[in-house]
Amino acid sequence: MKLKKGISKGQQLFKNGNQIVKKTYKEAFEEYIAIAKLKGLAEDTINTYRHHNKYFCEFLGKNKTCSGLDAKMVESYVLYLQSKGIKGTTINSYLQNISPILKYCVKKGYISQDFNIPYVKVQEELKEILTEEELDILLQPPKNKDFVSVRVYTCIWLLASTGLRASELRNLKVNNINMIDRVITCNYTKNKRARYLPISSSLYKVLEDYLNLRKGTGEEYLFPTVYGDILSRTSLQKGIVKYCRERGIEKTGIHIYRHTFITRSVEKNVSLLILKNITGHSSFKQLNHYYNARMSSMVEVIDSIAPKLNKKESNFKKGGRR
Repeated sequence: MKLKKGISKGQQLFKNGNQIVKKTYKEAFEEYIAIAKLKGLAEDTINTYRHHNKYFCEFLGKNKTCSGLDAKMVESYVLYLQSKGIKGTTINSYLQNISPILKYCVKKGYISQDFNIPYVKVQEELKEILTEEELDILLQPPKNKDFVSVRVYTCIWLLASTGLRASELRNLKVNNINMIDRVITCNYTKNKRARYLPISSSLYKVLEDYLNLRKGTGEEYLFPTVYGDILSRTSLQKGIVKYCRERGIEKTGIHIYRHTFITRSVEKNVSLLILKNITGHSSFKQLNHYYNARMSSMVEVIDSIAPKLNKKESNFKKGGRR
């Protein structure tokens, strides 16, 4: 009799030990973010997680526990986003940024069973790049010589000349610029790997003029606000949008300079190993996503490898059949 009671009690304890811990998705998300900060995850990445998970939290409601999350729930979320007219690529971006939190919930036992994220199948689009004419317009010195105008102008020169990410540009310090050896030390990177960027002769002149106006030293931000603080991504984006539209350029995205830099580098036959080191990509596969072959370049290539027509006269002469 005692043996049966012992077995019954042990089974009950075992069941209780495997019960799903009840946590709301919001609680699990904040828990994940706290751990991510301890691990040194980039602030921009954390902000992206917060922005994208905001919509999922709104969809679930404040008190929705993780235990009810499954593939069907995520499918309902996709339909919810589609009903709002959000395009597939954006939806997939949102899903990509809730995926780590869902996996964390499975690992912690907040979700009973792992499941695959139902991504939306979308038509891949070519990455937009700047034409030579558009670049020439954007790289012309601004008429206004105030600090804000010159700051945006120098930022665009740096983005176009190095393929820097926006977060890397914003976190540059004055002492990261070595004008003697013509090199930029990029210490704040997406993959936590510092790298060196070469300063071209034209960029050298632009940076020299800017530094004479900036007059900063040491650990001060290279492109600060007027109060000396780090420039926010929103402020950088707004400044570039205004700068571009004043010059009649409608392509105003920050990342477009990275795509353009990589495309121009490939067209100039820059070594892919050197290019990967400059851009900071961890693999050639990632680098490939940023390359957008221009039609003019493809025509030149196909002309060089396609069969040649040596006859000067037409193969098809006028006249009827004989």
